[in-house]
Amino acid sequence: MQKDTDMDKVIRTEYIYNYLKEKIFGWELSPEKKINIDQLSRELNVSPIPLREVLSRLHSEKLVIFEPNKGYRVSGVLDDKRMTDMLETRILIETQAVRSVIRSGRLQVLDEMVPLTERISAIRMGGSYKEVLEFNQLDQQFHYLMVNAAGNSFLTDAYVGMHCHLHIARFYHMRGEVDQQEASAEHQDIIEAIRLRDIYRAEEAVINHIKDAKSRLFEKRIH
Repeated sequence: MQKDTDMDKVIRTEYIYNYLKEKIFGWELSPEKKINIDQLSRELNVSPIPLREVLSRLHSEKLVIFEPNKGYRVSGVLDDKRMTDMLETRILIETQAVRSVIRSGRLQVLDEMVPLTERISAIRMGGSYKEVLEFNQLDQQFHYLMVNAAGNSFLTDAYVGMHCHLHIARFYHMRGEVDQQEASAEHQDIIEAIRLRDIYRAEEAVINHIKDAKSRLFEKRIH
């Protein structure tokens, strides 16, 4: 029997990771649900070892919780207060980031932010949650690029550590749709303000984008 290569293991692990993440975001693995490793192992036809590696990764992203002597379960969705607190923290981080980007003249970040926004606009949303994940991932990359371009590793670490886009993605299930076109237009406002080196306009564009995203998340949830 041919032994798996390191690349085979990486591909298999990534497949399992994306498979479980899609199930969590689509609520097939619902909030607080206990994760049965043996059952998933049979379902995916893999040994428990790569499954445990993936669950450890999801635990670091706060999508699952590990409890000694109990195992893994899916984490709960943020309630309204915690979601509000997280988005307010994003405003603090991202307004500081956009100020730093403009003051430092690191406008080359637009070379990556522009095509990301174009890709978000071009997603053909269908009935699969894969499109939601694609939108969410591209949106996360857009904001990460801006924060990282500020050149402050503490700011970047704080942003990454919140895993805010993973939490937001789970809200989309309750909302029933993503804010694809609104987000694209608001990204364009941020891009244009950075291009013009208009700090006040850039801060306002970032604040309005995050506040409007919050309103859209809260107002159209499915109960």
